[in-house]
Amino acid sequence: MALHRNSDTETVTMTIELPTLKQRDVNDEAHEKHLSLFLDFKRSENYDKGQRMVREHSCGKFSRTW
Repeated sequence: MALHRNSDTETVTMTIELPTLKQRDVNDEAHEKHLSLFLDFKRSENYDKGQRMVREHSCGKFSRTW
């Protein structure tokens, strides 16, 4: 995470790297002096392992407020 403050325009820019997540999995909200980030993801993966078919599913939620 990187924060950049511009005193001239009174803005703050936050850059966050979220590898493996897609943009549709991430939501943000700004309220007064607080910024909230919400992650909600679901993944499914199917692959063959020898003579077996493997299906893996994962999901999770995360939120943080600054």
